[in-house]
Amino acid sequence: MKNALKLYLVTDRSLSLGRSLEEVVSAAVAGGVTMVQLREKEASTGEFIDLAFRIKRLIEPTGVPLIINDRVDVALAVDADGVHIGQSDMPYALARKLLGPDKIIGLSVENLDELLAANALDVDYVGISPVYGTPTKTDTATPFGLEGLREAVRLSAHPTVAIGGMNQATAAAVMQTGCDGVAVVSAICSAADPTFAAESLRELVDANARTLWSQQVWRLSSRIYEAILGQKFIQELSEGSLSMDVFARYIAQDELYLKNYYHQMQQLAQMMEDPESRSLFLAFAQSGMEGEKLMHELLINRYHINTQVQASFVTDFYNELILNGIKTGVNGIALAVVLPCMWIYNRVGLHILKTATLENNPYADWILEYGNEEFTQGVNQVLEMVDHWAAGTDAKTRELMNDYYLKAALCEYAFWDYAYEGESKSYEYIKSLEGWVNQE
Repeated sequence: MKNALKLYLVTDRSLSLGRSLEEVVSAAVAGGVTMVQLREKEASTGEFIDLAFRIKRLIEPTGVPLIINDRVDVALAVDADGVHIGQSDMPYALARKLLGPDKIIGLSVENLDELLAANALDVDYVGISPVYGTPTKTDTATPFGLEGLREAVRLSAHPTVAIGGMNQATAAAVMQTGCDGVAVVSAICSAADPTFAAESLRELVDANARTLWSQQVWRLSSRIYEAILGQKFIQELSEGSLSMDVFARYIAQDELYLKNYYHQMQQLAQMMEDPESRSLFLAFAQSGMEGEKLMHELLINRYHINTQVQASFVTDFYNELILNGIKTGVNGIALAVVLPCMWIYNRVGLHILKTATLENNPYADWILEYGNEEFTQGVNQVLEMVDHWAAGTDAKTRELMNDYYLKAALCEYAFWDYAYEGESKSYEYIKSLEGWVNQE
């Protein structure tokens, strides 16, 4: 599927300079288009079916898939390869039931919430739309922009294609975010030479294609993350109904963890390759540490939490794991092992912030600390840093980065699990990733 998304032509007869649909599509496929979506908002059902049959006959010998925009009935009528639907079109579950398991179904997402909801579906790809504003679609949401696209690509469980404003000037930067392809309309349909336009775009797409380490490891760890969101600790914290005894146990262990973590962050900063990266990381780490300290002091004093406790098995294991990662002396591994404490906390904070009742919630300060915009921006900067490092390492190092990150992510799950359950159960499960990791 990823290869089919590389250069995705979406047709628009009104932009084709008077040429027939067959002429434009044939020329575009000859130039390297990898998928064709037939988009006909104004055509009658009969006309749409006739056009679809003609395009299918034209491109079927090339192996390029034919996708029908919106209209499941048309896709069924011509036995197209699949459909692309939007949020207001036929619900995905019904489209899948009608089309069967083997047809391609793509889904447009217009914001991060829709993308995260799509992760629970077995769609074949998601169209992230719009990346930029475009005159071909005026009924779209606020553009993602490059930063929003990069975040969406990292968090998507599915292959991704960028939609909106894709052309020669934007394709390279868009592909560098790690998305799997670009969906093009006017840059090919309105080109004087559609074959040359497609060839040029395909060269840009192929030359700038990236697979980000953060994108891969998030997909590998998505089972752990979903398990975290399903924990009673997280749900009750969001509602404000979490037992104060449970929260106190969490804060006490977190205090022990953070004493080591702050020192480890300083060690990690010294491993940075250049002064700019070191300064950036130190600024983020310092800001985060100060914010956490203030928040902890506030809650400890407000709720009279006793922090003079012994470290749990989970806390000791987690601290030792981070220490071992830093001791490798490899900056990518060292950052990978501390990343879950930033990235997962941020994602959990943002998740809770969308649904939490903050008024009269005794844990509102905790929620606001990890879901705030400044923390999110800092985490995204660290993600760019670790992706840069990962791109310059060998496969064995990236495998070790995966292993350390995934083990640390599981420790995050166990940390909240221990807070809720205390000593009533065993936490030996953190010694093995078996059953916790998704396969790519």
